[in-house]
Amino acid sequence: MKNKAFGTYEIAKICHVTPPTVGRWIEEGKLPSFTTGGGHHRVWDRELVVFLKLHNIPVPKELLMNDGLRILIVDDETEVRKLVSRALRRRYPEAEIHEGVNGFDAGHKIATLLPTIVILDIRLPDLDGFQVCRVIRQDKDLRHIKILMITGDNIQETGKKVLEAGADEFLGKPFDGEELVKKVERLVNSN
Repeated sequence: MKNKAFGTYEIAKICHVTPPTVGRWIEEGKLPSFTTGGGHHRVWDRELVVFLKLHNIPVPKELLMNDGLRILIVDDETEVRKLVSRALRRRYPEAEIHEGVNGFDAGHKIATLLPTIVILDIRLPDLDGFQVCRVIRQDKDLRHIKILMITGDNIQETGKKVLEAGADEFLGKPFDGEELVKKVERLVNSN
């Protein structure tokens, strides 16, 4: 993935504001930046995409193409996290893949990473997957995140609850990597 840095004038044009407004966002720490040798502020494309999404500003298509796929796998079972990670790494070698082990860990990582998709186990220590899913769906800055819930529970009984909680899709354990990848592809391509 090629990184691109944007100046305040380019950002102002994208956001339909004036360059001094962008300067104020940078000074207030709302928009992370770096300074060139000549003293000009620049913002990396990835940081700009996160800012735009957080503030419900439409993201131009050319920026979305540069925005990498970020996947968060949340499961308290190490073997499940490894299986999911291996399957997705084969299909999406450029993706950032992160892991969480419980509901609180998931909440923190979701807020800081703003993943494209969360693969979320239902049965987690502390906050369960249903609670995490509801929190995501109630936050206007996180609603765009796709959620694939996984469960070892009976799919017939649990499937309805999963969708009511706000998940986009669900998958029963045990599952194979190919089945997982197909569901992830469908969710990622539905943006």
